[in-house]
Amino acid sequence: MQIRLISLVTAFVALALVSLIAGPAAAGDCGSSKCWGAVGIGANGAYGFAYGYVYESDAVSVAQNGCAGNCNNIRTFYNTCGAMASGSNQAWGYGWAGTRAQAEANALGFCRENGRNCIVRVWACSP
Repeated sequence: MQIRLISLVTAFVALALVSLIAGPAAAGDCGSSKCWGAVGIGANGAYGFAYGYVYESDAVSVAQNGCAGNCNNIRTFYNTCGAMASGSNQAWGYGWAGTRAQAEANALGFCRENGRNCIVRVWACSP
């Protein structure tokens, strides 16, 4: 009985150590190595976003729901930030980067290539 208890305790301690060592390095905050996010924009100012999803398709669905199904441009990213900007002439741009500020700057830069009066409409970060 005592040997069995020691074996059980040893196994539990080993499992706990493996979880501590491998857990954070092997998985993001969503529990997967890729934590997906999505940003989307649509007509009449519709926008949607999602972050922290294990599956890319789930992030897209949540972003589309945020637009009430009216997002005509959705872009995905993982373990980073994404942003979308749009202009007064229907031009738009998407950007991603390690920070919100840089993702927004990238989105504005792409929007301004063909657009006027571009502003960031939506952003999200997925750790």
